[in-house]
Amino acid sequence: MIEILTVKSVVKKGKNSLVNFETGEETILSNDIIGKYLIKTGAQLRVAELLDIKAESDRKRAEDYAAYLISRREYSSGQLKNKLMLRGFNKELSDKTVLKLKRTGLVDDSRFARQTVESMLRNKPAGRAFMIAYLRSKFIPRNMAADIVDEIMGNVDENELALEILRGRWRQFSKFDLETARKKAYNYLSRRSVSYGAAKYAFEAMIKEVNED
Repeated sequence: MIEILTVKSVVKKGKNSLVNFETGEETILSNDIIGKYLIKTGAQLRVAELLDIKAESDRKRAEDYAAYLISRREYSSGQLKNKLMLRGFNKELSDKTVLKLKRTGLVDDSRFARQTVESMLRNKPAGRAFMIAYLRSKFIPRNMAADIVDEIMGNVDENELALEILRGRWRQFSKFDLETARKKAYNYLSRRSVSYGAAKYAFEAMIKEVNED
């Protein structure tokens, strides 16, 4: 049984390096860890020592990658875990990395959900059920999603919301005859979780606006 591994080569790849051993094995280590443990061609490492070094490097690589992601935009904890696992980190390490970020406040599902709903209301509004489903697709727990949507949309008038949604798509519907436009508008609003009554109000209000112009 091999107890000592000899480094055959160290090939840098950005912030990490591919370490090849004379046995044919290879592993990826962060460059910081490479420098810390003076890993270079000809260096010898005990197998147990390498396992500890690899675990330390993986923790650092996972934390660095997570930090890079959240420096660019907000993520939910579930999204971040998924990103880490797609990057090749195992579930346990991904969970621990995200938990550490949650404890420091750098990742906050409630904050993410609020920002998401507020942004959608400004840029691409939709009804309550649509908002909740969208948050669920971003790995926000159902109860949290429902509570936050209800809090933010509590004072939103569904009729006016439906009219705002319809205004944003009216150019596409206005190309058709009245009844076809009505059907398409109702279907579209229904897909965005707008009730029939609010859709009817929005369509009639939109027609009135167009006629007045």
